[in-house]
Amino acid sequence: MGIAKNGYYSGDEIRVHKAQYNIIYSPRSDGKSFDAKYYALDKAWKSGKPCLALIRRYQDDIKTELVNKYFVERDINMITKITNGQADAVLYNRGYLWFAKLGDKIEYIQRCGEVFALSIANKRYKSTGHPDLKYFIFEEFMTDEGYLPQEPDKLQNLISTCARKDEVEVYLLGNKVSRVSPYFKEWGLSNIKRQPMGTIDDYYHLTGEIDDNGEPVKTKISVEHVPPSPKKSKMFFGRAAKSIQGGAWETNDYPRIPGKIDEYDEIYALTYQSITDFNFTVKLLVHKSTGNILTFIYPAKAVHERIVTGTFNPDPNITPALKRDIPAECMIHNCFIDNKVVYSDNLTGDDFKQSCEAEISYPF
Repeated sequence: MGIAKNGYYSGDEIRVHKAQYNIIYSPRSDGKSFDAKYYALDKAWKSGKPCLALIRRYQDDIKTELVNKYFVERDINMITKITNGQADAVLYNRGYLWFAKLGDKIEYIQRCGEVFALSIANKRYKSTGHPDLKYFIFEEFMTDEGYLPQEPDKLQNLISTCARKDEVEVYLLGNKVSRVSPYFKEWGLSNIKRQPMGTIDDYYHLTGEIDDNGEPVKTKISVEHVPPSPKKSKMFFGRAAKSIQGGAWETNDYPRIPGKIDEYDEIYALTYQSITDFNFTVKLLVHKSTGNILTFIYPAKAVHERIVTGTFNPDPNITPALKRDIPAECMIHNCFIDNKVVYSDNLTGDDFKQSCEAEISYPF
């Protein structure tokens, strides 16, 4: 599912689901951006309407040079193919995207869309008219470098500004760089962290409105986990090859527990329930022979009486951070300061680190 005969991604199957929001995530370099751009630009050319909306997170991402490069492909000129040679580029000029013909003098042939930065959407684009926009592409919506405050709401507000009451198609494209995302929790995408590759899951949300037939109006979100392209390259090896060509989530390296777990005694344990819906067990261990102390973190399988979470709870055993009046928790805190924290695996390390960074205040 998702990979066409040419070895690259095709969005034909997810478009059959007719969702308002289409989340497509995969390893890098499998063609999902090409597919989305080709689909929207082909609609723009054939309809004669500027119906493409390109969304990036920050204002720096929509500089003219970067936007122009976004529409340049390595192996094929999609613009020439779409327009039968009447244009050979898409250029960003004076706030709009244009089909253009390059030469000694650039010829701007037809408007094909607009570009938006989500970080300034609430100020820049409110109360502006965008009647032709139909196909929205949000590139790199998955990130390991942090999200905007209330980002999922900001995206929906931007879509509302542009589409008003019209129904549009939104494509959120992401590489597998992080399993920590506010979209997963805010939009109730409960299966996305364990969704098998090559599958499409559908989610529905009630809008609170009633249609002309008296039925509740629902928003549909389709999520496709695209497998890696069968096309292999000799340019990637090691951890990068596992993510780019093998479909694994991209991770950093984290320290593992020295020796075997049964060489340690448990001093203390607590559960960290993160704002990102990941739960972790945090254990303070001491080596039976050396007396070395470390903190061991792994995905929680059970919940301890002592819980660290940013969610309000009047129970004194549940707090947003470690308690300095508990000696064992002071020791855990010192492990973080002294770099004596180990993880069950690299993916857990990334999930834990990014979950902590997503909190209002650092919990450890």
